[in-house]
Amino acid sequence: MKRSRIIGISILVLIMGILLVVVNLYIDYNLRKYSVYYAHNMEHKEGTHPEMAMALENMDVIYKPNKKNIRYREDGGFSIYNNFANGEQVIINHDIEEQKSCYIFFDVMYKSYYFDEAFRLEDGYDRLTGHGEIDAKTVDQKALYKDIYKNFSFIVEANVNRKPLINLQKEFNKKYYKRFN
Repeated sequence: MKRSRIIGISILVLIMGILLVVVNLYIDYNLRKYSVYYAHNMEHKEGTHPEMAMALENMDVIYKPNKKNIRYREDGGFSIYNNFANGEQVIINHDIEEQKSCYIFFDVMYKSYYFDEAFRLEDGYDRLTGHGEIDAKTVDQKALYKDIYKNFSFIVEANVNRKPLINLQKEFNKKYYKRFN
């Protein structure tokens, strides 16, 4: 009798442990897959762009629309290439190998812009003129973000209205509120 009780309790503990792991994995998956939706519905500070940050950071699980002239890469980071008919291209990238999130936008003028984890402009670099670093204070940020969204807003738009079956907005806000405020 004692032995069967120990076996029963052991099986129950094992099942509870497995359920806990599955629930935690689902929560993490849900927060990542619907991160653009959650970011769109989260209060955030002006100058941050949580939707774009979440789209780039979670490209491996969000919906990626199949569009002409668009190429996705997921090797050592997540990148989206937008190729134009004249041979030029713009690229947006999330480097996952850095300790904190770093986003990079390469424009057609051979300039690269670096953004922090909240997708705020930190600095830039002019590769064509060789003048080196670009001070973020001298950049027309409104025009820069307009250019980024002109070329890559489709990834945000494709995911912003994809509502999750189980809404975990409160958990998303707990996890990311400080980052975007």
